[in-house]
Amino acid sequence: MQIDPVPLSDTWKAMEQLQKSGLVKRIGVCNYSAALLHDLMAYAEIKPAMLQIESHPYLTQEKLIRTAQDYKIPVTAFSPLGALSYVSLDMATAADSVLQQQVVLEAAKRLGKSSAQVVLRWGTQRGTAVIPKTINPDRLKENLAIHDFQLNESEMAAISALNLNRRFNDPGDFCELAFDKFYSIYD
Repeated sequence: MQIDPVPLSDTWKAMEQLQKSGLVKRIGVCNYSAALLHDLMAYAEIKPAMLQIESHPYLTQEKLIRTAQDYKIPVTAFSPLGALSYVSLDMATAADSVLQQQVVLEAAKRLGKSSAQVVLRWGTQRGTAVIPKTINPDRLKENLAIHDFQLNESEMAAISALNLNRRFNDPGDFCELAFDKFYSIYD
């Protein structure tokens, strides 16, 4: 892995040119912090169509989501179930799963839903799109069936209170393991 020291502003301008020329319909950003969003909005001619970030009950990123919402930039949460996508990669353990938290289990029982459905509903109910990963057709159907119920305010607050600022997808860690190159993007 080699780092190409190109300013983000140059990259964004090139992406805007792609959209203006009709080669892409929309452009967005991923893993941006609030500081990077503020900087981007100072020079962007085209507002990002989306901000994609890791977000789940162990990494709520409330201030970043609020910043994006203030700019009217929609947010998509990847890894909305937390550790599950990373267990097979040895980047998390089954014990890191939010699905066994008492508040999640209690809400699932009250609603007659699975723990995963409760966590995904928490994500959408707070205003983010969620993109869970699965190769299991039954889980895919289950993941899509999250719009026929609501979590109450106390459940929403209790699930949000699980926040540990626990990031599972840290390129600083991943790049070092995969490419023997440390390249941190988070403080």
